[in-house]
Amino acid sequence: MAALRALAYFFEEALISLWRSRLVNALSVGTIAVSLFVLGAFLTVAANLNEIVTRWTEKVQVTLYLDDRVEPRITDLLRDRLREDPAVEHVESVSRAEALSRFQSLFRDLRTLPEDLGENPFPASFEVTLKPSHQTPEAVARLVRTYEKAPGVEEIQYDLLWIQRLSTAVRLVRGVGAFLGGILVVAGIFTIANVIRLTVYARQDELEIMRLVGATQAYVRGPFIVEGMLQGGLGGLVSVGLLWLAFQVAARDAVATSDLLGRAAVILPQEICFGLVVGGMLVGILGSALSLGRSQV
Repeated sequence: MAALRALAYFFEEALISLWRSRLVNALSVGTIAVSLFVLGAFLTVAANLNEIVTRWTEKVQVTLYLDDRVEPRITDLLRDRLREDPAVEHVESVSRAEALSRFQSLFRDLRTLPEDLGENPFPASFEVTLKPSHQTPEAVARLVRTYEKAPGVEEIQYDLLWIQRLSTAVRLVRGVGAFLGGILVVAGIFTIANVIRLTVYARQDELEIMRLVGATQAYVRGPFIVEGMLQGGLGGLVSVGLLWLAFQVAARDAVATSDLLGRAAVILPQEICFGLVVGGMLVGILGSALSLGRSQV
């Protein structure tokens, strides 16, 4: 019961102090919110890019665009040869009409392009899905070398290079986010530390009286630690709110390109939101502890 009464006292005093210096505390909360929002934004972007990489990596494809002038017998032989290749898991034939239909569904604003050109500009193709054991740069390069000069093949495109570049981009985004977010979080820690120090100075006489009547150091420090924790937690909640608003805008704008990206929807990971709130609270506790240590409370 004594611990519960002490905890209730800590929260009561912390809330009173937050309201008493609400303008200064609002600045502190805002600093933490901006810091965590930047960190959360980079982590969310990295999570979405990683989701796209995962979806693309599940089925690495090599697309062979066909020469429309060759006889159907040649393309049939090419398809049979691809199906017998040990690296190939599946071969899908895409006609010119199917390619046009895909284009019109992905790029609705350009649906009238074939009519404007007077013909269907898209060639037929074979979409080759590789087996998981052959989804490597070496296996893809071998497949491309084998079929790039085959009769009936106009051009070969493959997405493994894009997957590798996107994976590099994911690591870069995470690194930049961690660097910028870390700098801003450190700034937030010192902001909370300065706010708590001002509060300590304002209550110096009250704290001296508490020590004279026998209050323990934990009892004196408790309200300030809780105050810093609440500041950081509020900053984390505000950053999550800002991320949610940004997420709504990004999700709406991504609808038109979701099919193009393999139906990878924009996601706002719950673990990131939870981590921002908990991280904000830890930042507040660290800032308070730093201030109290310097103030020798």
